Amino acid sequence: MIWGVIVLGYLSGSIPFAYIAGRLFKGVDIRAVGTKNMGAHNVMLEVGRGVGIAVLLLDMGKGALPVLVAHWLGLPDWMALLAGVAAVLGHNFPLFLGFSGGRGLATSIGVVLVLMPREALVAAVVLGILYILITHSICFSAILSFALLSLIAWRWGRPLVLIVAPLALLTVMGIKIVPEWLRLWRSAEDKRDLILNRFIFDREARI
Repeated sequence: MIWGVIVLGYLSGSIPFAYIAGRLFKGVDIRAVGTKNMGAHNVMLEVGRGVGIAVLLLDMGKGALPVLVAHWLGLPDWMALLAGVAAVLGHNFPLFLGFSGGRGLATSIGVVLVLMPREALVAAVVLGILYILITHSICFSAILSFALLSLIAWRWGRPLVLIVAPLALLTVMGIKIVPEWLRLWRSAEDKRDLILNRFIFDREARI
């Protein structure tokens, strides 16, 4: 049964809604324009805000679905988390696009919203405030928010698997994010500017 929900998670995550939206509404490969990330944020920037919001919700649904199915089947939280991690891996390495996908943030949000909705909503508000008002860097804001989510889960006495879940999802996202940052780091002439104005504060972000 556990392998069934893991396969469901991966196949669900592999549905490339951002790619489909780019092709359908603007005739572009979303992986080749803007930030070149196959995610809702890039769709908002390059295709349109409304389409991007729709992709955001669909990508969140990809993460939520296998976790909901795992709970419906009566599986424990750690198995539900594995199904959610499989969905994020499916988004990042989609079967239907030659394993070239996004970073998995929206899909990860969908996972934690089902696993621990109260804590996830608090962290989502923090992510929004950080991104819109302070950093404009979606990656840096997400890292802080998921770390906070783990801390909130610990403070509110949640089981160990839920405390670890945000960190596990961050690790999966890092598989795509860290190599991108390393490439930027190696090619940057001014590394201090790179850290402040790209990693932490994205001065070129369109919000």
